[in-house]
This record gives sequence, C-alpha cells and structure tokens, in this order.
Amino acid sequence: MVRHSAFDERGGRAEQHDAPQAQPQTAAVLQLVMRAHLARGALEHARAAADLCAPHAGQPSGLALLVEAALDMGHVQLARLALTQGETETPPGEAALMRARIAQAQGDLDAARAILVAAIEAVPDHAAARRALAEVMVATGTAADARTVLAHLGVPPGTAAE
Repeated sequence: MVRHSAFDERGGRAEQHDAPQAQPQTAAVLQLVMRAHLARGALEHARAAADLCAPHAGQPSGLALLVEAALDMGHVQLARLALTQGETETPPGEAALMRARIAQAQGDLDAARAILVAAIEAVPDHAAARRALAEVMVATGTAADARTVLAHLGVPPGTAAE
C-alpha cells in the first residue's frame, strides 16, 4: 500500500511539473495596460507597458506601438508628446514614419507626404516609408502618380530609375 501511494504522489508531481505555466504578460494584457495608462494620461507608465509589449506585438519599438495606440484612441497630443520624448533614441526613418502618422491623423496629408518624401530621400531603401507614401498618395487622390514618384525618389540626379 505504501508503495502504491508513493507511486501516485510521484505521478501527480510529474504531471504538475510538465503542465504549461500560464504567462500573465501576454501582448493583449500589456496592450490593455498601456491603453489604460494612456486614457489616464500617464505617459511614462504607458511607455513602460509599450516597451514590454512591443516584442510580443511585432512592433519595431515600444514608442511606435505607443504612438499608434494613442492615435487609435484619438489622443493626438499624447502621441506627439511621446514621440518628442522618445525621438532621440529612435532611428530617423522610424521617427519619420511616426511623424507622418501623426500628421495623417490630424488630416494634414500634405505634411505627411513631405515628411515621407524627406525620409525616402535620406534612406532610399526604407520600404516602410515607401509603403506609407503610397498610402498617403492614394488618400490624396494621386495614386496614379505613386509608381512614378516612388521610382524616382532616392535616385541620384542623372541616373535612370529602373
């Protein structure tokens, strides 16, 4: 009888040990926390949650995730403030994308286009900036010119674009 009890105990422990552990810090939970902090205007806490969430959400940085969430919630000024505070630690191409998204959210498509054109001129192979510029051009009704504009951006003068 004692041997049987010991066997049951070991079996029970082994099953408990092999069971998957629940992970409380999922992307969904962290996004909810970040959005709750944004709703309260607690930008530092929202940024901390965004930094934890970014790798799980497939975002390049917590700042990009935070800016997008703020814009989705209609908090344009918070998005602008977050970008201003974190811009020095952000690659220029990524910062330009966020500035363009803020301009777009405010309805200033001309500013968004100018920001993206400058970003592409600085880094011609920046695919995300090219996609964003194409989206802005579609929104402004100049989609027919998008291919031509994108083909010539970042190409040195006198060089034929392929």
